[in-house]
Amino acid sequence: MAVKVMHAVTVPQSLKLMRGQLAYLEKQGYEVGAISSEGDYIETYEAYEGVKVLTVNMEREISLIQDFKSLMACIRLIRKERPDIINTGTPKAGLIVTLAAFICRVPIRIYNVLGLRMETTKGLKRQILLTAEKIAAAAATDVLSVSSSLKEQLIELGIAPDEKIRIFGKGSYNGFDLEAFKRTEELQAEIERLRHLYGLTNEHTVLGYVGRLTKDKGIEELVESFLQLHEKNPEMRLLVVGEFETGDPVKPQTYNEINNNPHIIYIDYQKNPIPFYFLMDVFVFLTKREGFGNVSLEASLAGVPVLAADVTGAKDTVIPGETGLLVNPTDIREITEKISTLLSNPDLRAKMGANGKKWGEEHFSNELIWGEMDSFYQQLLIQKVAAFEVN
Repeated sequence: MAVKVMHAVTVPQSLKLMRGQLAYLEKQGYEVGAISSEGDYIETYEAYEGVKVLTVNMEREISLIQDFKSLMACIRLIRKERPDIINTGTPKAGLIVTLAAFICRVPIRIYNVLGLRMETTKGLKRQILLTAEKIAAAAATDVLSVSSSLKEQLIELGIAPDEKIRIFGKGSYNGFDLEAFKRTEELQAEIERLRHLYGLTNEHTVLGYVGRLTKDKGIEELVESFLQLHEKNPEMRLLVVGEFETGDPVKPQTYNEINNNPHIIYIDYQKNPIPFYFLMDVFVFLTKREGFGNVSLEASLAGVPVLAADVTGAKDTVIPGETGLLVNPTDIREITEKISTLLSNPDLRAKMGANGKKWGEEHFSNELIWGEMDSFYQQLLIQKVAAFEVN
Protein backbone atom coordinates (compact mmCIF):
# COMPACT_ATOMS: atom_id res chain seq x y z
CA MET A 1 0.00 0.00 0.00
CA ALA A 2 1.38 3.41 -1.00
CA VAL A 3 2.50 5.91 1.62
CA LYS A 4 -0.02 8.77 1.73
CA VAL A 5 1.47 12.28 1.75
CA MET A 6 -0.45 15.54 2.03
CA HIS A 7 1.09 19.02 1.65
CA ALA A 8 -0.84 21.95 3.13
CA VAL A 9 -0.77 25.72 2.62
CA THR A 10 -3.12 28.46 3.82
CA VAL A 11 -4.35 29.92 0.53
CA PRO A 12 -4.48 28.51 -3.03
CA GLN A 13 -2.00 31.05 -4.41
CA SER A 14 0.67 29.49 -2.19
CA LEU A 15 0.26 26.22 -4.09
CA LYS A 16 2.38 27.92 -6.77
CA LEU A 17 5.31 27.75 -4.37
CA MET A 18 5.36 23.95 -4.63
CA ARG A 19 4.67 23.41 -8.32
CA GLY A 20 6.01 20.05 -9.39
CA GLN A 21 6.59 18.71 -5.87
CA LEU A 22 3.56 16.49 -5.58
CA ALA A 23 3.74 15.29 -9.18
CA TYR A 24 7.34 14.25 -8.51
CA LEU A 25 6.42 12.44 -5.30
CA GLU A 26 3.60 10.64 -7.09
CA LYS A 27 6.11 9.38 -9.67
CA GLN A 28 8.19 8.08 -6.75
CA GLY A 29 5.25 5.93 -5.68
CA TYR A 30 3.53 8.03 -3.00
CA GLU A 31 -0.20 8.66 -2.85
CA VAL A 32 -0.37 12.46 -2.77
CA GLY A 33 -2.79 15.29 -2.11
CA ALA A 34 -2.90 18.92 -1.04
CA ILE A 35 -4.85 21.02 1.45
CA SER A 36 -5.66 24.74 1.20
CA SER A 37 -8.50 27.20 1.59
CA GLU A 38 -10.98 27.51 -1.27
CA GLY A 39 -10.00 29.72 -4.20
CA ASP A 40 -9.84 30.21 -7.95
CA TYR A 41 -6.31 28.86 -8.41
CA ILE A 42 -7.17 25.36 -7.21
CA GLU A 43 -8.48 24.13 -10.56
CA THR A 44 -5.41 25.45 -12.35
CA TYR A 45 -3.10 23.74 -9.88
CA GLU A 46 -4.98 20.46 -10.02
CA ALA A 47 -4.81 20.45 -13.82
CA TYR A 48 -1.08 21.23 -13.85
CA GLU A 49 -0.07 18.92 -11.00
CA GLY A 50 -2.54 16.12 -11.61
CA VAL A 51 -3.47 15.86 -7.92
CA LYS A 52 -6.53 16.59 -5.80
CA VAL A 53 -6.69 19.66 -3.55
CA LEU A 54 -8.92 19.28 -0.50
CA THR A 55 -10.23 22.47 1.08
CA VAL A 56 -10.33 23.77 4.63
CA ASN A 57 -10.96 27.51 4.82
CA MET A 58 -8.34 29.34 6.89
CA GLU A 59 -7.90 33.05 7.59
CA ARG A 60 -4.41 34.43 7.05
CA GLU A 61 -4.81 36.91 9.89
CA ILE A 62 -5.52 36.09 13.55
CA SER A 63 -9.20 35.16 14.02
CA LEU A 64 -9.86 32.98 17.07
CA ILE A 65 -13.40 31.91 16.19
CA GLN A 66 -12.60 31.14 12.54
CA ASP A 67 -9.31 29.49 13.51
CA PHE A 68 -11.15 27.13 15.88
CA LYS A 69 -13.66 26.29 13.13
CA SER A 70 -10.77 25.65 10.73
CA LEU A 71 -9.09 23.37 13.25
CA MET A 72 -12.25 21.30 13.69
CA ALA A 73 -12.74 21.04 9.92
CA CYS A 74 -9.12 20.01 9.47
CA ILE A 75 -9.42 17.31 12.13
CA ARG A 76 -12.45 15.87 10.31
CA LEU A 77 -10.59 15.91 7.00
CA ILE A 78 -7.47 14.23 8.39
CA ARG A 79 -9.49 11.53 10.15
CA LYS A 80 -11.18 10.78 6.84
CA GLU A 81 -8.00 10.81 4.71
CA ARG A 82 -5.64 9.12 7.22
CA PRO A 83 -2.33 10.38 5.74
CA ASP A 84 1.03 8.92 6.81
CA ILE A 85 2.85 12.23 6.29
CA ILE A 86 1.61 15.81 6.50
CA ASN A 87 3.92 18.63 5.39
CA THR A 88 2.61 22.11 6.18
CA GLY A 89 3.90 25.44 4.90
CA THR A 90 2.84 29.11 5.43
CA PRO A 91 2.08 30.31 9.00
CA LYS A 92 -1.63 29.67 9.48
CA ALA A 93 -1.65 26.25 7.81
CA GLY A 94 1.50 25.51 9.78
CA LEU A 95 -0.41 26.12 12.99
CA ILE A 96 -3.86 24.72 12.22
CA VAL A 97 -3.03 21.74 10.02
CA THR A 98 -0.02 20.65 12.09
CA LEU A 99 -2.03 20.91 15.31
CA ALA A 100 -4.87 18.92 13.73
CA ALA A 101 -2.38 16.30 12.55
CA PHE A 102 -1.00 16.08 16.10
CA ILE A 103 -4.50 15.58 17.54
CA CYS A 104 -5.19 12.91 14.90
CA ARG A 105 -1.85 11.21 15.59
CA VAL A 106 -0.52 11.42 12.06
CA PRO A 107 2.81 9.54 12.33
CA ILE A 108 4.99 12.11 10.51
CA ARG A 109 4.11 15.80 10.92
CA ILE A 110 6.43 18.28 9.22
CA TYR A 111 6.26 22.03 9.73
CA ASN A 112 8.02 23.68 6.79
CA VAL A 113 8.96 27.20 7.93
CA LEU A 114 9.01 29.58 4.94
CA GLY A 115 9.65 32.75 6.94
CA LEU A 116 8.79 34.49 10.19
CA ARG A 117 6.17 37.24 9.98
CA MET A 118 6.95 38.21 13.57
CA GLU A 119 10.41 39.53 12.59
CA THR A 120 8.92 42.84 11.49
CA THR A 121 6.22 43.12 14.18
CA LYS A 122 6.30 44.42 17.74
CA GLY A 123 4.45 44.18 21.03
CA LEU A 124 1.47 41.90 21.54
CA LYS A 125 1.20 40.86 17.88
CA ARG A 126 4.82 39.71 17.92
CA GLN A 127 4.21 37.63 21.04
CA ILE A 128 1.09 36.06 19.53
CA LEU A 129 2.91 35.17 16.32
CA LEU A 130 5.90 33.79 18.24
CA THR A 131 3.62 31.64 20.38
CA ALA A 132 1.86 30.32 17.26
CA GLU A 133 5.24 29.36 15.74
CA LYS A 134 6.24 27.54 18.93
CA ILE A 135 2.95 25.62 19.04
CA ALA A 136 3.26 24.59 15.38
CA ALA A 137 6.86 23.45 15.85
CA ALA A 138 6.00 21.57 19.05
CA ALA A 139 3.10 19.79 17.33
CA ALA A 140 5.40 18.70 14.49
CA THR A 141 7.65 15.67 14.62
CA ASP A 142 10.12 17.48 12.36
CA VAL A 143 10.79 21.05 11.21
CA LEU A 144 12.12 22.16 7.85
CA SER A 145 13.77 25.53 7.25
CA VAL A 146 14.19 27.08 3.81
CA SER A 147 17.50 28.79 4.67
CA SER A 148 20.43 28.61 7.08
CA SER A 149 19.83 32.06 8.57
CA LEU A 150 16.16 31.22 9.15
CA LYS A 151 17.24 28.07 11.00
CA GLU A 152 19.45 30.23 13.21
CA GLN A 153 16.44 32.40 14.03
CA LEU A 154 14.28 29.38 14.84
CA ILE A 155 16.89 28.19 17.33
CA GLU A 156 17.62 31.63 18.80
CA LEU A 157 13.92 32.39 19.35
CA GLY A 158 13.31 29.02 20.98
CA ILE A 159 10.88 27.88 18.29
CA ALA A 160 12.65 24.58 17.69
CA PRO A 161 15.97 22.97 18.70
CA ASP A 162 18.82 22.42 16.27
CA GLU A 163 18.37 18.64 16.13
CA LYS A 164 14.72 18.97 15.06
CA ILE A 165 15.42 21.25 12.06
CA ARG A 166 16.57 20.25 8.58
CA ILE A 167 17.41 22.19 5.40
CA PHE A 168 17.25 20.68 1.91
CA GLY A 169 20.39 21.46 -0.09
CA LYS A 170 21.45 25.07 0.40
CA GLY A 171 17.86 26.16 0.94
CA SER A 172 14.59 27.15 -0.79
CA TYR A 173 11.13 25.59 -0.55
CA ASN A 174 10.89 24.06 -3.99
CA GLY A 175 14.05 24.79 -5.96
CA PHE A 176 13.87 26.26 -9.46
CA ASP A 177 13.05 25.09 -12.97
CA LEU A 178 16.43 25.57 -14.64
CA GLU A 179 15.03 24.95 -18.12
CA ALA A 180 12.89 28.08 -17.83
CA PHE A 181 16.03 30.25 -17.60
CA LYS A 182 17.72 28.86 -20.71
CA ARG A 183 18.08 31.56 -23.34
CA THR A 184 16.16 29.84 -26.10
CA GLU A 185 15.19 31.55 -29.36
CA GLU A 186 11.67 31.99 -27.98
CA LEU A 187 12.90 33.62 -24.77
CA GLN A 188 15.34 35.84 -26.67
CA ALA A 189 12.56 37.01 -28.96
CA GLU A 190 10.42 37.93 -25.94
CA ILE A 191 13.34 39.81 -24.36
CA GLU A 192 13.85 41.84 -27.53
CA ARG A 193 10.12 42.55 -27.76
CA LEU A 194 10.08 43.88 -24.22
CA ARG A 195 13.20 46.00 -24.75
CA HIS A 196 11.57 47.61 -27.77
CA LEU A 197 8.23 48.01 -25.97
CA TYR A 198 9.79 49.91 -23.06
CA GLY A 199 12.29 51.87 -25.14
CA LEU A 200 15.40 50.31 -23.62
CA THR A 201 18.65 50.61 -25.55
CA ASN A 202 22.30 49.80 -24.88
CA GLU A 203 22.66 53.30 -23.47
CA HIS A 204 20.40 52.50 -20.55
CA THR A 205 21.36 50.83 -17.29
CA VAL A 206 18.45 49.13 -15.57
CA LEU A 207 17.88 48.50 -11.89
CA GLY A 208 15.21 45.88 -11.34
CA TYR A 209 12.86 44.42 -8.78
CA VAL A 210 10.24 41.65 -8.98
CA GLY A 211 7.79 40.86 -6.20
CA ARG A 212 5.10 42.27 -3.95
CA LEU A 213 5.13 46.05 -3.67
CA THR A 214 4.98 46.68 0.06
CA LYS A 215 6.88 48.68 2.64
CA ASP A 216 8.27 45.44 4.08
CA LYS A 217 9.91 44.62 0.74
CA GLY A 218 11.99 47.81 0.79
CA ILE A 219 10.22 49.50 -2.11
CA GLU A 220 10.41 52.94 -0.51
CA GLU A 221 14.19 52.67 -0.08
CA LEU A 222 14.57 51.34 -3.62
CA VAL A 223 12.73 54.30 -5.14
CA GLU A 224 14.53 56.85 -2.95
CA SER A 225 17.92 55.44 -3.88
CA PHE A 226 17.01 55.36 -7.57
CA LEU A 227 15.91 59.00 -7.54
CA GLN A 228 19.25 60.05 -6.03
CA LEU A 229 21.24 58.00 -8.53
CA HIS A 230 19.20 59.16 -11.50
CA GLU A 231 20.19 62.78 -10.92
CA LYS A 232 23.76 61.89 -11.92
CA ASN A 233 22.84 59.06 -14.31
CA PRO A 234 20.03 60.27 -16.58
CA GLU A 235 20.18 57.08 -18.70
CA MET A 236 19.36 54.92 -15.68
CA ARG A 237 15.96 53.24 -15.50
CA LEU A 238 14.12 51.43 -12.70
CA LEU A 239 12.07 48.40 -13.72
CA VAL A 240 9.49 47.34 -11.12
CA VAL A 241 7.39 44.21 -11.66
CA GLY A 242 4.70 43.33 -9.15
CA GLU A 243 1.43 44.18 -7.49
CA PHE A 244 0.75 46.86 -4.88
CA GLU A 245 -0.72 45.41 -1.69
CA THR A 246 -2.94 47.16 0.84
CA GLY A 247 -1.84 45.12 3.86
CA ASP A 248 1.52 46.87 4.16
CA PRO A 249 1.20 49.79 1.74
CA VAL A 250 4.02 52.01 0.54
CA LYS A 251 3.63 55.70 1.24
CA PRO A 252 1.67 57.77 -1.33
CA GLN A 253 4.82 59.56 -2.54
CA THR A 254 6.44 56.24 -3.46
CA TYR A 255 3.25 55.00 -5.12
CA ASN A 256 3.03 58.15 -7.23
CA GLU A 257 6.69 57.99 -8.29
CA ILE A 258 6.34 54.40 -9.48
CA ASN A 259 3.21 55.16 -11.45
CA ASN A 260 4.13 58.57 -12.86
CA ASN A 261 7.91 58.94 -13.10
CA PRO A 262 8.82 58.57 -16.81
CA HIS A 263 12.12 56.92 -15.86
CA ILE A 264 10.44 54.19 -13.82
CA ILE A 265 8.94 51.32 -15.80
CA TYR A 266 6.12 49.78 -13.79
CA ILE A 267 4.62 46.46 -14.83
CA ASP A 268 1.80 44.79 -12.88
CA TYR A 269 2.01 41.22 -11.59
CA GLN A 270 3.25 38.74 -14.22
CA LYS A 271 2.56 35.00 -14.22
CA ASN A 272 5.94 34.54 -15.89
CA PRO A 273 8.40 37.25 -14.81
CA ILE A 274 11.48 35.46 -16.17
CA PRO A 275 11.91 37.54 -19.39
CA PHE A 276 11.94 40.72 -17.29
CA TYR A 277 15.01 39.63 -15.34
CA PHE A 278 16.95 39.62 -18.60
CA LEU A 279 16.23 43.33 -19.05
CA MET A 280 18.06 44.18 -15.82
CA ASP A 281 21.68 45.11 -15.15
CA VAL A 282 21.35 44.88 -11.36
CA PHE A 283 18.62 43.26 -9.28
CA VAL A 284 17.90 45.12 -6.03
CA PHE A 285 16.21 43.26 -3.17
CA LEU A 286 15.85 45.41 -0.04
CA THR A 287 13.40 43.22 1.88
CA LYS A 288 13.26 43.51 5.66
CA ARG A 289 12.71 39.78 6.20
CA GLU A 290 12.46 36.59 4.15
CA GLY A 291 12.46 32.87 4.59
CA PHE A 292 14.42 32.47 1.37
CA GLY A 293 14.61 35.17 -1.31
CA ASN A 294 13.34 33.33 -4.40
CA VAL A 295 13.41 36.42 -6.61
CA SER A 296 17.08 37.16 -6.01
CA LEU A 297 17.96 33.56 -6.89
CA GLU A 298 15.84 33.84 -10.03
CA ALA A 299 17.80 36.98 -10.96
CA SER A 300 21.02 35.04 -10.48
CA LEU A 301 19.76 32.23 -12.72
CA ALA A 302 19.17 34.90 -15.38
CA GLY A 303 22.81 35.99 -14.99
CA VAL A 304 22.03 39.25 -13.17
CA PRO A 305 24.16 40.42 -10.18
CA VAL A 306 22.16 40.95 -6.99
CA LEU A 307 22.21 43.62 -4.30
CA ALA A 308 20.34 41.91 -1.45
CA ALA A 309 19.41 42.91 2.07
CA ASP A 310 21.65 41.53 4.79
CA VAL A 311 18.67 40.05 6.66
CA THR A 312 17.27 36.61 7.43
CA GLY A 313 16.65 34.54 4.31
CA ALA A 314 17.70 37.13 1.75
CA LYS A 315 21.38 36.92 2.67
CA ASP A 316 21.38 33.19 1.91
CA THR A 317 20.73 33.94 -1.77
CA VAL A 318 23.99 35.81 -2.37
CA ILE A 319 27.66 34.93 -2.01
CA PRO A 320 29.01 38.39 -1.07
CA GLY A 321 31.60 39.65 -3.54
CA GLU A 322 31.01 36.69 -5.86
CA THR A 323 27.38 36.69 -7.00
CA GLY A 324 26.43 40.09 -5.65
CA LEU A 325 26.60 42.32 -2.59
CA LEU A 326 24.79 42.53 0.73
CA VAL A 327 23.52 45.80 2.18
CA ASN A 328 21.72 47.25 5.19
CA PRO A 329 18.22 47.65 3.66
CA THR A 330 17.48 50.82 5.65
CA ASP A 331 20.74 52.67 4.93
CA ILE A 332 20.09 54.77 1.82
CA ARG A 333 23.68 55.95 1.63
CA GLU A 334 25.08 52.42 1.65
CA ILE A 335 22.45 51.22 -0.84
CA THR A 336 23.26 54.08 -3.23
CA GLU A 337 27.03 53.55 -2.94
CA LYS A 338 26.81 49.82 -3.62
CA ILE A 339 24.49 50.26 -6.59
CA SER A 340 26.94 52.84 -7.96
CA THR A 341 29.80 50.38 -7.53
CA LEU A 342 27.98 47.78 -9.59
CA LEU A 343 26.74 50.16 -12.27
CA SER A 344 30.17 51.73 -12.81
CA ASN A 345 31.88 48.37 -13.29
CA PRO A 346 30.44 46.30 -16.18
CA ASP A 347 33.16 43.67 -15.84
CA LEU A 348 32.31 43.12 -12.18
CA ARG A 349 28.62 42.83 -13.05
CA ALA A 350 29.35 40.29 -15.76
CA LYS A 351 31.55 38.24 -13.43
CA MET A 352 29.01 38.26 -10.61
CA GLY A 353 26.18 37.44 -13.00
CA ALA A 354 28.07 34.44 -14.40
CA ASN A 355 29.03 33.25 -10.91
CA GLY A 356 25.44 33.57 -9.71
CA LYS A 357 24.07 31.60 -12.63
CA LYS A 358 26.58 28.79 -12.08
CA TRP A 359 25.94 28.70 -8.33
CA GLY A 360 22.17 28.64 -8.84
CA GLU A 361 22.32 25.83 -11.37
CA GLU A 362 24.58 23.73 -9.15
CA HIS A 363 22.63 24.02 -5.91
CA PHE A 364 19.01 25.05 -6.45
CA SER A 365 17.35 22.89 -9.09
CA ASN A 366 13.85 21.50 -8.50
CA GLU A 367 15.15 17.97 -8.85
CA LEU A 368 17.78 18.43 -6.14
CA ILE A 369 15.25 19.73 -3.59
CA TRP A 370 12.61 17.14 -4.50
CA GLY A 371 15.15 14.33 -4.33
CA GLU A 372 16.19 15.39 -0.83
CA MET A 373 12.55 15.56 0.19
CA ASP A 374 11.95 12.01 -1.03
CA SER A 375 15.06 10.77 0.81
CA PHE A 376 13.94 12.59 3.97
CA TYR A 377 10.49 11.01 3.83
CA GLN A 378 12.01 7.56 3.35
CA GLN A 379 14.37 8.13 6.27
CA LEU A 380 11.50 9.19 8.55
CA LEU A 381 9.37 6.22 7.49
CA ILE A 382 12.20 3.79 8.27
CA GLN A 383 12.64 5.40 11.71
CA LYS A 384 8.92 5.08 12.44
CA VAL A 385 8.87 1.43 11.44
CA ALA A 386 11.93 0.72 13.58
CA ALA A 387 10.38 2.48 16.58
CA PHE A 388 7.12 0.52 16.11
CA GLU A 389 9.00 -2.78 16.02
CA VAL A 390 10.92 -1.95 19.20
CA ASN A 391 7.71 -1.09 21.01
